[in-house]
This record gives sequence, structure tokens and C-alpha cells, in this order.
Amino acid sequence: MKKLVAIFFSFCFCHSQVPANIDTVVYFQMLLLKSKMDIDPIVWQDTMKGYLRNRTMRVCDNTLDNLGKMDTKQLVKKYYPTLDSLIKKMDTEKEFKKVKKINKNYQFNYFYSSSSKP
Repeated sequence: MKKLVAIFFSFCFCHSQVPANIDTVVYFQMLLLKSKMDIDPIVWQDTMKGYLRNRTMRVCDNTLDNLGKMDTKQLVKKYYPTLDSLIKKMDTEKEFKKVKKINKNYQFNYFYSSSSKP
């Protein structure tokens, strides 16, 4: 019985080592990347990070749409550099600096004729 179980597990292990088709690898990578981009609540906000996440999701959708239509190697050469640059921009993107509005302590009198205009 132990030999039968050992043979069964070794057969399952050997069968799992078969290389996967590149189409399935690209498909699962695009789905994973799209789900990672979509999970952040900042996606639909009007910020730089939200814009980059939306653009990354759009490129993932284009890749998934063209998966059966184009050769996979051409698809990888076309879309992966774009995705890589978008992800790098998103990681290095910093928050915008807020500029304080300068409060004036005075009012300008526009009706006084001898004063200079601002």
C-alpha cells in the first residue's frame, strides 16, 4: 500500500513539473496584476497614482483581449515594457507638495488715485 501511494505521489509530482504554455502564464499574470491594481481604493480618484493604476488596468485588458489574436511573444514585447514602466512610476511616485496660500494682512484700495497698482 505504501509503495502504491509513493508511486502515485511521484507520478503527480513528475506531472506537475511539465512546463506550462506561455499563453496561460501571460493570462494568469495579467489577471493577477489587474486584481492588484483594482483592489486599491485610490483607483478611481483623480490623483497621479489613481491615473497610473487605471492605465495599468487598461493595458492589462488590452493584453487579455489580444491574447488569442496575436502571437504571444509579440504581445509580450509590445505590452510588458509599458506595464513595467507604469509599475515603476507608481512605486516611485511621491505625494504632491501642498502649497500654502499666502494670506495678505492688508487690503488694496483701488479707488485711491495716488497709490500704485499691485
